[in-house]
Amino acid sequence: MILLSKARKHTKIGEESQRGVFLHFRKGIGILQHFPPYCVTLEGEIMKRIVPLIVLAGLFLYISITGFQCGSAELTSAKLYMQQKQWEKAEQSLMKELAKNDKNEEAWFLLGQTRLETRDYKGMNEAYTKALSIGDVHKAEINRNRLAIWAMLYNQGVSTYNRGKQTPAAFDTALTEFTTAISLMPDSASTYYVTALAHYAKQDYEAAKAKLAIALAKDPTSEEVAKFLGQLHYMTAARKLEAKDSVGAVQDYAAAATAFEAASKANPGDGETITSLIDAYERSNQSDKALALTRDAVQREPNNKIYRYAYGVFLLKQDNFQESTEQFKKALEIDPDYGDATYNLGVSYLNWGVLLKNEADKRVEEASKAGKQIKEDRSYQEKFKQAIPYLEKSAETRTEDALLWQQLGRVYANLNMTDKAKAAFDKFDKIMKK
Repeated sequence: MILLSKARKHTKIGEESQRGVFLHFRKGIGILQHFPPYCVTLEGEIMKRIVPLIVLAGLFLYISITGFQCGSAELTSAKLYMQQKQWEKAEQSLMKELAKNDKNEEAWFLLGQTRLETRDYKGMNEAYTKALSIGDVHKAEINRNRLAIWAMLYNQGVSTYNRGKQTPAAFDTALTEFTTAISLMPDSASTYYVTALAHYAKQDYEAAKAKLAIALAKDPTSEEVAKFLGQLHYMTAARKLEAKDSVGAVQDYAAAATAFEAASKANPGDGETITSLIDAYERSNQSDKALALTRDAVQREPNNKIYRYAYGVFLLKQDNFQESTEQFKKALEIDPDYGDATYNLGVSYLNWGVLLKNEADKRVEEASKAGKQIKEDRSYQEKFKQAIPYLEKSAETRTEDALLWQQLGRVYANLNMTDKAKAAFDKFDKIMKK
């Protein structure tokens, strides 16, 4: 059971949010529902405001023109036109020169300069590439110009992208700008990442995944890229399940697991990623890896809070509430301020109580059908009481978690804690109205 995290709206990078969606969320047969473990995945529509690059001071374009030296009439004319800023005529002369001698490195370089001035950056880059294939006389100038134009296009694309919320057509323009930027600096992982965001905004999820995969290959340490890629694969897997494509879904879950592995490697202590990874392992039929990540890891390092937490999540997902609570308690013994363990310990007790209540309700129902009366078993309330302190502590930091407040309200109501139930439901309503 996975909770698709908070909605990614039009925010700065790092403040990602969107509409929350539940996948395979089992309904409880009573006042409460099963509460999902803390897990990050993707929801509906991402709109991230991207922060522009800050380019180092002193970065400037090299636009000087090579002095008049002995050369062809076409090359001499081109240089004269460039001095006069008659860029179209300069390009015509250079094309005539290159038609006669396509091995003229200087002519290719000047053609790149001319196209830079006319803002034909794709053509500029092509001319520079030809010049470098012949020689490196102007390598420094070409590299400097490419870097400067890449930074300009990146920032221009960012500005265009950030207008997409009001003007969706801006995403197409941003993609064009980012794509040209990539051609200038093909090793820039960040450019592939922002390109993926633009594809995602257009709901072209396959293109977004492809760009994220390249970004991650170029920078395997990027937790943000790895998480986003894992979330996208998870989302598409869920959609394939809905379309009855179980084979395709398993493939995407496996790809999600690979991405979450990279995210976990970049930040081993992130509980959200661990939970997502365990779930992806299970859904992609890689239970051996889930066990290695959890039980086997605990056996190797029993005092590692992350391993205790991961094992607890694994057990919680198996509805093994007794053992999951023990693992979360162990994690909290190691680190009393471990928020993820606190939250999921409360979830374990809550789901345990839901299970007991469902069983009790079933016994009452069966007895009623048989014409018998039995005393209602309220032992489940003890589990709800045990859940409260951990959920309340979590609510101190997860103040905008609507589901947490809703479930707290239901727990309070089930225990006849009327005032607290009203306050929790009021908080839930307030969050949902935002």
